[in-house]
Amino acid sequence: MIGSLLLLLALQFTPNAETCADMGNLPQQPMNACAAWEYELADAELNQVWEQAIAYARNYLSHDDMNDGRPSGADRLLVAQRAWIVLRDEHCAAWSYHMRGGSAEPLLYHGCRTSMTRQRVTELRNLMIEDQ
Repeated sequence: MIGSLLLLLALQFTPNAETCADMGNLPQQPMNACAAWEYELADAELNQVWEQAIAYARNYLSHDDMNDGRPSGADRLLVAQRAWIVLRDEHCAAWSYHMRGGSAEPLLYHGCRTSMTRQRVTELRNLMIEDQ
């Protein structure tokens, strides 16, 4: 009965700023949903900043007149971003590994991805101001 009630509550739970404000007082499944929601917000911000950063790199970090055969700054940034995504996801899988299969694994995994994604947003923003 209690398990069914908790499942019903989890299915009716919609993560948002209000429902996730005090995650410590939520049951595990809603906490996992809030962690996933927070990651989605961070990822959306990353995608927005990425568009700005790659445009910046194409405009200011690509010197076609050099003809030295080296990749442009934009090409290097794209390779770095792709590698960073793999690094983030694998690091967070390792970070949450000790909870593998447990109900808290998604909470740790999404929390890690959120933290690293927010840090990457800051790094990309800094890239755009350091060169000026």
